[in-house]
Amino acid sequence: MKIKNVNLGQGQPKVVISFAGQSFGAITSEIREAKNKHDKFDIVEIRSDSFDALNHEDHFNLVDHIVEEMHMYPIIYTYRTNSEGGKGTKTAAEYRSLVSEVIEKCNIDIVDIEFFMYEDIVDQLIGKAKDRGVAVILSRHDFQSAPHFDEMMATYKDMYTRGGDILKIAYKPENGRDVLSVLSAVYDARQQFDCQVVGIAMGEAGKITRVAGGVFGSCLTYGHLVNQAAPGQIHAETLKEHLKIFDDD
Repeated sequence: MKIKNVNLGQGQPKVVISFAGQSFGAITSEIREAKNKHDKFDIVEIRSDSFDALNHEDHFNLVDHIVEEMHMYPIIYTYRTNSEGGKGTKTAAEYRSLVSEVIEKCNIDIVDIEFFMYEDIVDQLIGKAKDRGVAVILSRHDFQSAPHFDEMMATYKDMYTRGGDILKIAYKPENGRDVLSVLSAVYDARQQFDCQVVGIAMGEAGKITRVAGGVFGSCLTYGHLVNQAAPGQIHAETLKEHLKIFDDD
């Protein structure tokens, strides 16, 4: 799966940096740091829930600004609701309207759609993204606990059936066994489904999934340069260095 100059699923997981500043000034600092560290990441994620306080016009202006400044990289647009660990407070209807408008008007490459949103909303957004040539990440985040392995696999299967291009699960592990379950689910899903997958165990215990997930089939790993967007995120420069361990000599 190739987006711009990035081949997802080939080689080590691609490093995604999350822009999570709450204002134009904070985002400008992240852009500046990203340009200074241009070889330490592969993909840019706009975590728009971080600047949820901006009005509608300023929200879109900031998204367009990031896209313009970082156009050489694939751009993921993500609005993470607070029910899935983000800062977003929009209702389901507001979420649908926002994400739909971004897909239609902004020059993004990938959109992250929360899979546990209402089914009709998810299906509408997937359809719109497909029509616009925007790749779809279907995601599920649970910051409370990790489900049983069979439930993880059922979620992956449902995501695949519904049309996800990249299937992403992220859970808060209680112990090492939960971390292993996430990695096992990633491996099995990658074997069973003809698409890309991502699996993350969040927090300190799950950092191994961010570094070694590619061994099991994860195509992406999320890091930061300035603002950490999720618990357990590793600095992108450190991630890139650690991933070299798994390169073939």
